[in-house]
Amino acid sequence: MSETSGSFDSLAMFRRDVVNAWIKLASSSVTPEQQRDLWKIIDCHEWFVRALTCTYEAELEQIDRDLEAALRR
Repeated sequence: MSETSGSFDSLAMFRRDVVNAWIKLASSSVTPEQQRDLWKIIDCHEWFVRALTCTYEAELEQIDRDLEAALRR
């Protein structure tokens, strides 16, 4: 696997994790500790996306599209 391919796989995984964290925050009854953990996931993964790619805004848009699609299911 090339480094570029691995980066794209990581981006897809991190987008999926962020979408799942947002869904849990919005649709579940979570404890304050769980809420803090979910926000850490979101913040850390978004930082990683920003550090990994020059197209940060495009990646955030993709997260929005993925979230909208997940909520429509």
